[in-house]
Amino acid sequence: MAQSIPSADVAAMMADLAVSARHAPDAYLAAARTTLLRLLSRPELLDPARLVGRGEGLSRNLLFGTEAISVWAMVWAPGTVTPVHDHHCSCCFGLLRGTLRETWYRPISDTHAVATLDAVRQSGFVACMMPTGPNLHRIANEGPEAAVSIHVYGYDHRTQDSSIDRTYEIAAG
Repeated sequence: MAQSIPSADVAAMMADLAVSARHAPDAYLAAARTTLLRLLSRPELLDPARLVGRGEGLSRNLLFGTEAISVWAMVWAPGTVTPVHDHHCSCCFGLLRGTLRETWYRPISDTHAVATLDAVRQSGFVACMMPTGPNLHRIANEGPEAAVSIHVYGYDHRTQDSSIDRTYEIAAG
């Protein structure tokens, strides 16, 4: 049984996205990107209670989930930083509000990685990737206000706690 947010429009989008997860990876990522762009352009469709953080750090609020996908609103309190990590599943995200710094890394061992690219993501930014990896990145909210992003992952939230496959230490250098 899928969990969904109240809007019938969003529930229909999420149901369509869940079906697309069974298609070829390129078609699925295109559908995820389109869905995220639609949500970012119409934030009023989202339940505002799911777009609020719970204290410091990262708050994850489930918007929709099936055996094929889970969609989360993530609220990034100022100063929140993820570890450098890779995903075991597809990962798409769109920035609804605020700015986030995304830094990409290259593994140099099973436990350490070095930075290769650094970018500040603005509201409206969307990115999608398959777990063809390594796709290592770290996300940080360096701004003074909370940021909100919407994430589409290719995993069942009822059987796995997270999309993260492994974490890495940043190599001194």
